[in-house]
Amino acid sequence: MVDQAEVALQDLRALGFSPYEARVYLALLRGGRAKGYEVAKRSGVPRSMVYQALERLVAQGAAYRVEEGEGVFYGAVPQEELLARLEAEARERFARARESLSRLAPERPVEAIWRVRGAPRALAEAKALVDQAQRALTLSLWQNQLDTLQDALKKARSRGVALRLVLFGERVDPALGKVYYHHFVDPKVVEGRLRARLFVVVRDHEEAVVGNLTEGEAWAVRTRDPALVLVAEEYVRHDVVLAEMTLAYGVDKLTRLWTSREDLRRMVTGEEVHGPARALPGDVPDTAL
Repeated sequence: MVDQAEVALQDLRALGFSPYEARVYLALLRGGRAKGYEVAKRSGVPRSMVYQALERLVAQGAAYRVEEGEGVFYGAVPQEELLARLEAEARERFARARESLSRLAPERPVEAIWRVRGAPRALAEAKALVDQAQRALTLSLWQNQLDTLQDALKKARSRGVALRLVLFGERVDPALGKVYYHHFVDPKVVEGRLRARLFVVVRDHEEAVVGNLTEGEAWAVRTRDPALVLVAEEYVRHDVVLAEMTLAYGVDKLTRLWTSREDLRRMVTGEEVHGPARALPGDVPDTAL
């Protein structure tokens, strides 16, 4: 079971509070205003350190100090007020940093290509392109990848960005508009051929992220190289056409085509790269070829 108090302490640490400051603020927030020695008892912060933590919180605007006849009391600034102020200050710091760094940073070369590793970084690169898109997004995503990016995609569409999405999955928010479903080849066959759950995001026909998000390995490459952007976008366009052909002619007919020809079967299954594959549903025995 999740310890909400521990989660709150971690969140306060992430906002820049020291361990003692986080415990003291949480004690004040939950228990109301109190004298220093009472806060020490509630928070578990040593009495010798609690007053320093309290005064730092007061200086930071996270707590207030009241002197009354019975002594000095401390209270927590309401969390919504505190978070709103911290958010405003963070936006201001980011704005200053963006302005100062933009004056110093050289323009990134168009042909630059860089790689990141790990699911959080790979998804961050994909989301960055979605957030920056102004005209068009061309995407090929698996269901779990779409689930992660869906809110950002809805925001992009609401600001007028045209979406072209091929989905390896079944579940999509209608707010995203037309979606092309990858039914013409079983997604398991595709994953077996690629040894990856490959995703593609192309922004405004200018920049692309191609990556993999599987349990064993996650990575992404990002580039504005025109040739590579073109290849990434053509990959998705090709799947769009196949998706529409599948709707028009039926998956069974297309499956019979690629399973009945050795050259197509070896390409579709990845056998030409990875060697003989296990038998797949619908495969035609070699004797029949």
